[in-house]
Amino acid sequence: MAQNFWINITLDPNAAARTTDRSGDNHTKALGGSASGDLTLSYDTAKITSQSLLRSAVAAALQQAAGILKP
Repeated sequence: MAQNFWINITLDPNAAARTTDRSGDNHTKALGGSASGDLTLSYDTAKITSQSLLRSAVAAALQQAAGILKP
């Protein structure tokens, strides 16, 4: 497993105030060479080769997080 691609997200500072409507959230997105910000998605581009496969992997991560995070 050689993660070589990072997408870093810094949360909109006003996001917490909009607890039910997420449509106004304006998170900052950036590519990087390592983890930074509030959320990092990193993966191995030799294994994640399509958006469809990435969606499937992210869905699995969301299912795992569902047991920890509030809806």
